[in-house]
Amino acid sequence: MLRLFVALQLPAAVRERLMGLMGGVSGARWQSDQQLHLTLRFIGEVDETRAEDIDSALRALQFAPFQVALAGVGLFGDTRKPRA
Repeated sequence: MLRLFVALQLPAAVRERLMGLMGGVSGARWQSDQQLHLTLRFIGEVDETRAEDIDSALRALQFAPFQVALAGVGLFGDTRKPRA
């Protein structure tokens, strides 16, 4: 089973800025530059055949370029013990 989600790759300048903000949290596991993305939709666990079908459907999408603005960062989980 594969865990799938739909995401956008962030521009290099945004990734650089986010990488610069990482730190200062004891015990945190920070992500690498290549792992930074903006999740649009979590799909969940699917088998490989279904994953290929989803991949084909997503590759067929066409849309005009658009702007995205980041207004801050946050976390998942309790502020005393965040998960992400």
